[in-house]
Amino acid sequence: MRLSLLIAFVFATSLTQAQITLNSADFPSANDMYLMSDATAFTGMDATLTGANYNWDYSLLSTTTTGQHTDTFFTVTNMNIIYQAVFGDFGFLPNRSNQATHGMDVSFGALTITNVFNFFYNNSNDYHQSGFGAEINGVPAPTAYSPHDILYRFPMQFGNADSSLSGYSVSLPNILYYSVNRNRVNVVDGWGTVITPNGTFNALRIKTTIQEHDSVFLDTLGFGYGFNLPLRTEYKWLSPGGGLPILQVDVVNGVVSSVIYKGENTSGIEDMKSAATDLIVFPNPVKDKVFMQYFLPVTDDVVFSITATDGRVISSLIQTKRNAGEHIQVMDIPTGISAGNYFVKMTNGNQSITKSITVVR
Repeated sequence: MRLSLLIAFVFATSLTQAQITLNSADFPSANDMYLMSDATAFTGMDATLTGANYNWDYSLLSTTTTGQHTDTFFTVTNMNIIYQAVFGDFGFLPNRSNQATHGMDVSFGALTITNVFNFFYNNSNDYHQSGFGAEINGVPAPTAYSPHDILYRFPMQFGNADSSLSGYSVSLPNILYYSVNRNRVNVVDGWGTVITPNGTFNALRIKTTIQEHDSVFLDTLGFGYGFNLPLRTEYKWLSPGGGLPILQVDVVNGVVSSVIYKGENTSGIEDMKSAATDLIVFPNPVKDKVFMQYFLPVTDDVVFSITATDGRVISSLIQTKRNAGEHIQVMDIPTGISAGNYFVKMTNGNQSITKSITVVR
């Protein structure tokens, strides 16, 4: 009897020790960079399967034609001063943020929304999105979430469940009013090991369901309407120190819409980290946008250009009176150019730095 109790105690203790607890240090911080691989679902793949001490095998995933992309987390201190006034990393700001990622540009006729940045705050209690900023027809416009969208709460352990109501609204006088109301529900429904084409990892599995209701009123037409977005479910495998999910499967109305897993570090990323004062260009290969990180020892004008191998200038951008320090600039890859090798050139004063890039289509 005593032996049986001892065995049961040892088994229960080892099982408890094998489980995983995640905290803020296991999630992204400013200046983090992750190489992610876009993949396609394989026959028989079922993201709903989960449990305690579970083994998820996704080794059969294959990379899509779009290949890999880089997710970069920027410091808020390098952002536009208007964004810093709303999302700066200051304790007195209600929308305090300590990192940002680049979002998607969109356009609706004469309305253009460019240079989109999403702002996040990683702290000891949770990891949430504070809001976003974008240039609307060239004018910077910060938009805060109220309430904030809480992506994760800490500490995160198997069996945890929580929910978050969030939303925001954007008003463009004489054009439109747009609002979003979101309900996020998280359930940590598994722990164990997950296998991807990049290796085997200890992980917690979290299932997130997102319901969203959007409303729009068009001033130009004098009417508005509301609509529900399709139910979205995100299955994420999170590993200690992993930052972004090791694997994420998104499902919309029961159909897999996206599969992404963390890829291997490439020489391009390692080169990026080693060149602190050089011109850093990423991602590479690039599809639609190229980011350029650079350092200026003094305030100066800066000119960026993308050129073909025969010397033709494909695109150029002039930035006047950039302050001394580190900066990040974004340039669109023109849609009309074909896949191939090109050059990105930065010129300030009498100095020029050139980096090669590969455009994929």
